[in-house]
Amino acid sequence: MKMSWKIEKVFSAVITTCCVVGLAGLIWTSSIWFSYQRNLPKRADPVNGNTYPLNVHGIVVYQTLEQRNELDEIQYSSIVVFVVAALMAVIHKKRKDRTDGSVPNLRR
Repeated sequence: MKMSWKIEKVFSAVITTCCVVGLAGLIWTSSIWFSYQRNLPKRADPVNGNTYPLNVHGIVVYQTLEQRNELDEIQYSSIVVFVVAALMAVIHKKRKDRTDGSVPNLRR
């Protein structure tokens, strides 16, 4: 069963949007890392709660639990969104190739 061109366009737009959101989240995570590298203390500061180490390219800084959790949430959710978009793209391509009606060229 062939997908209509409208559904195919919408599906492609959703895949592209998810890829862009995933990549933007990873870029945002990188900017947070480098911001932490510049602004957070280089030694543990239990009074302020900066007790969780973060190694940013060989420089260890200490962050709070909230900062660590926020960074992890952004990073992991961005990775999940990007991987889901990649899987959707693979499924879309296989479905499109299967319903294309053309016979694949098996000669090399």
